[in-house]
Amino acid sequence: MLIRFFLLFVFIFGATPAFTYRVVLDPGHGGRDLIPYSLYGDKFDRRTGVYLDRFREGARVRGVWEFEVMYDIAQKAKALLDKTTTEEGRREFKKILQKYGKITNGEIESIETFISRPAGYIESYFENRDDPNSRFRLYDYPNQKTGALEMGTISRINALTPELVITLHLTHTHAPSEGAMATVITPAYKTYKTALEYVQANKTERKRLSNNFAKSVWANWFIFDDRYKKFSSFMADAFIYFIGFWSKPNGVQTDYSRFRGYRHNLVTWQYADSDAIVESLYAQNGERYATNLISFEPKGKFWEREKAEPETWRREGGPENFGGDNHYAGMEILRFVRNAFIVNGVDTQRSAPKILKPYISTWAVPTYVNAVAPFVEIAHTVSKRDYLRMAKHRKIYAEGVAVAAYSLLYGLSTPHTKMAAKGKKIDLAKYENLASGNYFKQVTRN
Repeated sequence: MLIRFFLLFVFIFGATPAFTYRVVLDPGHGGRDLIPYSLYGDKFDRRTGVYLDRFREGARVRGVWEFEVMYDIAQKAKALLDKTTTEEGRREFKKILQKYGKITNGEIESIETFISRPAGYIESYFENRDDPNSRFRLYDYPNQKTGALEMGTISRINALTPELVITLHLTHTHAPSEGAMATVITPAYKTYKTALEYVQANKTERKRLSNNFAKSVWANWFIFDDRYKKFSSFMADAFIYFIGFWSKPNGVQTDYSRFRGYRHNLVTWQYADSDAIVESLYAQNGERYATNLISFEPKGKFWEREKAEPETWRREGGPENFGGDNHYAGMEILRFVRNAFIVNGVDTQRSAPKILKPYISTWAVPTYVNAVAPFVEIAHTVSKRDYLRMAKHRKIYAEGVAVAAYSLLYGLSTPHTKMAAKGKKIDLAKYENLASGNYFKQVTRN
C-alpha cells in the first residue's frame, strides 16, 4: 500500500527520483600567478611549511581567460544536468538528448551535479584579497589568518565521492585552423614501473627499455622542459610520481633542486601518510620516501591503491586501447562536443574542431581522485575558430559536455558514423562491487 501511494505521489507531483550518480564539473584554475609563490603558490608541503610550486593561472588571449570561460561552461553544463532532477526538466533534457541519439531505457535518469570551485578570484577579491588563491588551489593549503589546513580542489572533489569528474581546460598550444580538442591522460603504476626497472638496469637493458617505451602507446609524452626528450620527460614525471623529486635529464639521477612534494600526502583522503611517517622514513633506502629512485620501494596505503585493479581500469587499457576509462570518457566528451557544433548548425563535419592525440603526463586530478576522471582541453586559442567558439558558443560546449556526462553514466544509442560518439556507458559496476566496497565511496574512509 505504501509503495503504491509513493508511486502515485511521484506520478502526480513529479517528485525528484533518488540520485543514482554524482558528477563533478571541474573548471580549471581560478586564481592568480602571484609573486612570491611562497605566499600565493600551490603544493603546500606540511613537512617544510612552504609552497613548492607557483599557482597555475591558465591561458589567456585577447579577452578570453581560461578560468572564466571554463567556469561559465561548467555552470551552463550543470544547469542542463540539473534538469534531470525535475519532471519538467527531464522532458526538456530528453529533447536535447534526442538530437544526439536514442535514450537506451526510454526514460531520463537523475544526476546530482556539482562544480569543484567557486567563480574566479575577481568575484571574491575583496573578501579574499590577502590570499586570492585561497579557494582555487588544487592541493590543501593553510589559512593565512588561522593557520588551519583548508581543503584544496582535489580534496573537495573526493569528499563528494562522485563517480565521474570532468576537468575542463583550454590551451594555447599549436592547433589546426579548424580548431582542436584533446584528452589529458596519465598511466597507472604498471607503466610507471618501467622507470623503476630502468634505474636498476645496465646500459644494454636501459636501451631496450627506452626503445620499447618509444614503441608503446605512451610514447608521445608531454615535454615540460626543453632539456628533456620524450623518454627523459617520462622519467622525470615517474620520479615525481614515486619520490617527489625531478630526475636530471639523464633519467637516472635525482635533481635535488626540484622537489614537487609527495602529492598523495597533499590532499585529504584515506591514502595519505602522516607527517610522522614521512619524517621517520625520509631518505631511507628501501622505503617509500627514499630520495633516489634506485632505493625506492612502493610501500603503504597509497601504493597499494596504485597497484590495485581499479586504478588499472581507470588508467590503462580500456575502450580506446590505452588510458583506461579516463581516456574513453575524455574521448566521448570530445566527440559529443564536436557533434554539438554539428547538430546545432555551427559547423560541418569538415569545419568542426579536430580531435588530437592526448597530452600524456603525471596530471594531478586524473591520478588523485577515486572517480572516472576525464580531463579535456576543449579548445586551442591559437586557432581563430576556437577563439570565436570560446567567445560566442559556450552554450554549445556546455550542451556537448552535459550530453556526454549523461551518456557515460547511462548510455545513449548514437548513429554509427566515423566521427560520432560511441554512446556506450562506463562499466561502473566493477568499481562498485569490489570485495572491499564501493571504490568511489571508500576514498574518504580511514
